[in-house]
This record gives sequence, structure tokens and C-alpha cells, in this order.
Amino acid sequence: MRTPRIKLISPTNYGPVGTAVLRALFAISAIVATFATYLSVADVGNTSTAGSPMMTWLLVANLFIILILAAALMARIYRLFRENRSTQGGARLRLRIIALFGLAAMVPTIIAALLGTLINRSVENWFSERVYAVIENASDAANASFTAVISDVRSNVTEAAKDLNDASVVAAFTEAPLQFKEFLTAESQLRNLPVLAIYNSQKEIVFSTQNDTPLTIGPMSELNWIAAKNGKDAVSVSEDFVVSTLTRLTAYPNAYLYSASQGPISVGKQLKATQAGLEEYRAAGLRKDSLRTVFVLSYIESALLVLLGTAWLGMYAAGQIATPIGDLAAAARSVRDGDLSVRLDRPKGRDEIDDLSQAFNQMTMRLSRQRRDLDSARLEAEGRSEFIETVLSGVEAGVIRVDPLFKITLANASAGRLLELSSEMLQGALLHEVAPEFLSALRKAVESSEAIGSNIQITSGRGTRDIHVRISPEAEMSGFVVTFHDTTRLVAGQRQAAWKDVARRIAHEIRNPLTPIQLSAERIQRRFGKQITIDKDTFDSCTDTILRQVGDIGRMVEEFSSFARMPKPTLAPFDLNELVQNIAFAQRLASPTVAIVATVPEQKSMMTGDERLLGQALTNIIKNARESVERHILTGEIKVGSVSINLEVMSEKAILTVRDTGVGFPVEDRSRLLEPYVTTRETGVGLGLAIVSRIVEDHGGEITLGDNELAESGARVNISLPLTVLNEDEELTPSSEGVA
Repeated sequence: MRTPRIKLISPTNYGPVGTAVLRALFAISAIVATFATYLSVADVGNTSTAGSPMMTWLLVANLFIILILAAALMARIYRLFRENRSTQGGARLRLRIIALFGLAAMVPTIIAALLGTLINRSVENWFSERVYAVIENASDAANASFTAVISDVRSNVTEAAKDLNDASVVAAFTEAPLQFKEFLTAESQLRNLPVLAIYNSQKEIVFSTQNDTPLTIGPMSELNWIAAKNGKDAVSVSEDFVVSTLTRLTAYPNAYLYSASQGPISVGKQLKATQAGLEEYRAAGLRKDSLRTVFVLSYIESALLVLLGTAWLGMYAAGQIATPIGDLAAAARSVRDGDLSVRLDRPKGRDEIDDLSQAFNQMTMRLSRQRRDLDSARLEAEGRSEFIETVLSGVEAGVIRVDPLFKITLANASAGRLLELSSEMLQGALLHEVAPEFLSALRKAVESSEAIGSNIQITSGRGTRDIHVRISPEAEMSGFVVTFHDTTRLVAGQRQAAWKDVARRIAHEIRNPLTPIQLSAERIQRRFGKQITIDKDTFDSCTDTILRQVGDIGRMVEEFSSFARMPKPTLAPFDLNELVQNIAFAQRLASPTVAIVATVPEQKSMMTGDERLLGQALTNIIKNARESVERHILTGEIKVGSVSINLEVMSEKAILTVRDTGVGFPVEDRSRLLEPYVTTRETGVGLGLAIVSRIVEDHGGEITLGDNELAESGARVNISLPLTVLNEDEELTPSSEGVA
């Protein structure tokens, strides 16, 4: 791609008119002005040549040429002003130079003007002011006489119009036309107005009268009619001094008074004579004006040519001096606006401007190279950033980046999900406000300047969860990266694995001595039961207690063994609706005093899983709920209890909710109730809910404990199970092997 070059308008470019044409016009104009000035000064005694019309027109034509040159110059200056605005001051220096040259040209211009004034005064002395005053006075006297005659006529017409506007005359105008015409004739004789006529607005004569006079009714001009319609007196004087007037009659709706009278012929002749003499004198004065015009034009043109020549010289000098500087300023503005590809044309001469242009071009090339490198680095950084954002959005762990003030600047979607906050709430928030549990680990990371890992617990509406958090400081402590993930299932799995090992060992260690104890107690009871006669009741009570406790321990060992030998689910499709209804029916038979209600969808809810294990889990939960209600009734706090089972299927999931009105779960350590050997009952072992949790997790589901929000007391168990059929060889969750 071609590198753009900065080049301003050439100082000699004047648009469509070429420089050679302008130079030729300037030379012609200078020759004509010089010739006219010479004639005006050298031919003072004979004004016929200098004051001839041909000389005047020649100077006018020369002035027109000078105006063309001035227009070309002004167009160039106007373009400079536009260039100055468009380039934000790129032509200021050239305009200043032109202004200085123009100011320098004003001195000879003023001198020429003063000289022209002196010459004009000398020409004025050629003509006597007194002669001109006498002729003017005679003309004024004739005009005064003429004006007096006109004034008398207008006065008579005004009086006649006043008489005609009388109400009785107005009434006769329409009702008695003959009387009106007689009145009009009388008024003509009374007011010395030989001809009177009444016109309507259509310029039609309605009434007229002529008193023995050769005068006739003459036409009035359109201007006279317009003046009359506007309420003014219209007066017209003919060449033979016949004075005609037209006046609107205000008392009539549509009438105009016309009059015609002959003025004094002597006054008319006198007026013509004085006007002829005045015109002759003025014609003689025209030669003076021509000569003065030649003088003024020649010196004005000389002054304008000096001013134009000086301005052109200034423009040429400005172009030679300021154009390279303007080029550099325009190029600098382009660089300021981000265009680093701009280059300067090097001048022909080897001077400082050439060195400056070369240095500027080298600077822009280096800047352009550096910007390309920065753009490449920016694009690479943006690509890495997009890759990191994609990776962060896909990982399960939460990732948060905080600045040195612990304000969150970056958080992925998993962080919001784990902290149960939206991305908008995390962005810009303080870490210790949204996750106060991280504060201890954060403090250790700040103090040690090393990565710190910690296991914490977060309690929320979803219960208590185990979180592993790791806080790593950035270079120079410019921020911290916090990564954390939910280890609740991992911790629960580890605990269950540990407890299964403990259960296996306990079952093994207790089962071995338990059978001999039971057999020995039974043999003692059979062997010596009949021989003991003293305190036989005590003997029987002791042996029964041993057998009963051995039986209880045996059942406990069986529970331990069942928990340790939890089998892997055998997947098969079955109807979850039928399973729930069967379990609810069995629990109603076991406790008729507790109302057990099951709500299932109308259509079948087919899912893939181990029906026996899930039945065991649901039976355990509903049985616990029923027993809790029974204990609550025994305490007397409620009289009637209930257990509700609600099954919903949505988005390939089955949501099973069991609510009861029993004593409910404790608030503290509620989430630990799903761990082995944690129970709230005095006689419980603490394996029921642990087995249920394990079965649900082995089916890829989730179980949570809560309060019954629909009653004053009671518990709520939520179980979420996927309905999707999995391959038979695919394990749902990792499980430990059982112990035979």
C-alpha cells in the first residue's frame, strides 16, 4: 500500500485561472493605469483627450481587470482561511506574512490617495461656484412659480372635494343625478376648475362638466390611480402646462374627482428656459467630472495595483517560508490522530527543512513499527485472555481474582454458583463481604506472600458445604487469585469409606465372640434352669437379659455389616409412581394413627435404577418421618400428625419431597445427619440416613434436609434423582467394596 504524503495547496495555484493569465492581466492593467496617469498629468491645459469618454471607458475596463485580479487574490486568501480552519491553524503563518506585506503596501496607497485629493481640488477651481449659484437660483425661482401654480390648483380641488363630500350632495349623487351635475358645474365655475369629472373605481366617467374650454378630459397614469386610491392627491402636468388632478371622495363609496386646468403659459416657458440653461451648464460640468473621473480612476487603479502586487509578493514569500512548516504541522496532527503512515515530501533544496522532514519521516517509521508490535502483542494477549475466559467458564472450580484492596476484578460462573451470588453482585465487591469464610486464608496469604490452601465450611440455604480454597498471590503482590471447589461429596465419601472400614472391623470383631456368648447363655438356661430353686426369678431374668442384649448387639452388627457391604445398584427400568404408592401403603398399615398421603403424577414416571435399594431408602425416610410424628403426638404438642409424599418429574429429573409434622431436624449440624453414626435418637445407631444418602448418591442424585415450611413444625427431605438410563457397565458414583 502506498504511503500517504502530506502536500498543501501550492501558493501559485489560483483555481481555474492560471498564473500566466493573471500575470498578463496584471501587466496590461499596469500599462493602462500608467498611460492614463501620464495623460492626466501631462495634458492639463487641454482636457479633451484626458476627459474623453474613450479614456473613461478604458479606465473602467482596466478597473474591471484589476477587480478580477483582486477576486483571484481574495479567492486564494479565502482558501487559506478555509485551510486554516480545516487544519486547525495550519495556515496562520502564511496569513500573517500576507497581512504584513499588505500593511506595508498601505503607505504608498495613502500617499496616492492624498495626491489624488490635491489634484481634485485643483480641478474644482477651474469652475466658478458663483456662476453655478446664479443658474441654480434662476432654476429655483422658476420651480417656485411652477410649484405655486400647482399649489393653487390643489387648493381649489381640495375645496371642491370638501363641497362634494357634503351629505346633501352625496345623497343627490344617487337620488338626483341632474341636481348633482348642476352642482358639479357650479363648483367648476366657483373653483376656477374648467374641467371636472367623477370617476368610479373602474376608471369610468360617471359625471363630467366643461365650462367653455378647449381642455379635454385626459387619461391619468396608473401611478396616479394608485396614489388616489391610497387617499393621496395625484397631480399630473403635461408639456403645455395643463394641470390634471385625481382625488378620492371619502364620503362616496366608489368615486374619484378629476380636474383639469390650464396653467400660466409664461410660467411654463420660464421653467423650460431655466431648465434648458441648467442642463447646458450641467453638460458643461460633465467634462469636469470626466477629467476628475480619469484622475480618480487612474490613481485608484495605481494604488490597487501596488496593493495587489505587494500582496502577491507576500503570498509568494509566505508559500516559500510557511508551506514546509505547514506541511510539518499537518503531518504532526495526522500523527496525533493516530495516522503513523504519513510521510513528508523532502524539499528540493538541502537546508534545515530537509533535515527536519527526514527526521520526521524516520520518527513516524519507528513509531509505526512499534505500534505494529504493540498491536500484535495486544492481539496475542486478547487471544490468551479469551482462552483463559473460556477455560474458566468451563471448569467446575470457582476462580476469583482480587486487587491489592481485595476488590473482585474477575469471577467465573462457577464462583457465583458456589457462593450462590450472581456475576453482577460479585464484580467489584469486596472478597471478605461476599465470602467472609475466605478471610482467614487470605490473611495468611498476605502475611506469608505464598500460596495458602485451607479447608473451610460455608453455611447457606443449601446447608453446610465443605469447600477447599487456595489463595495464590500475584507477582509483586499486585493481586490474588482465589480458587475453590465444593468437596462436600468428597469429604462425605471419605467419611463413609472410613466408617465402612470401621463398621466392617466392628462387625468382624463383635460377631466372633457374640455367637459363643449366645450359645452359652442358652445352654446355661436349659441346663440349670430346672435345677435352680433358690432365686430362680433372678436367674431367669439374668439369662433373658443376656440373650436379649446379645440379640440387640446382633442386630446392630447386622446393620454395621449391611452398611459395610452396600451393594452396587443393579440398574433396571421401573415405575417410580408405583414404588412410592406401595411404600406409602405399607407405612399406613404400620401406623394407622398417622395420615400418610402420597401425590404422584397421573402418567407413569419411568426411571432407571435399583428398585430394591431405592425402595429401602424411601422406606427408611418415610418410616423415620412416621416415627417422628408419633413421638411428637406422645409429647402432647400435637394431636394429629401427617406425612406427605410429593413426586414431581421435570427436566429429566424426579423430585421427591417428604414432609412431616414431627419434631423436625435440629438446626445445628443438620448436614452431618447424613453421615454414619450421627443420630438424634437415643436408641438409634445413626446409619439409616447414611445408607439413604449413599443409595441416592449411587444413583447420581442429591438429598437435602430442611424444615417443613408448610407447617408450624416438622421436617422436610428433598431427593433429586435423574431419570436418564445409563449403561449397565457404567458406575454412577465410586463405591467401596463390601466385606463378606
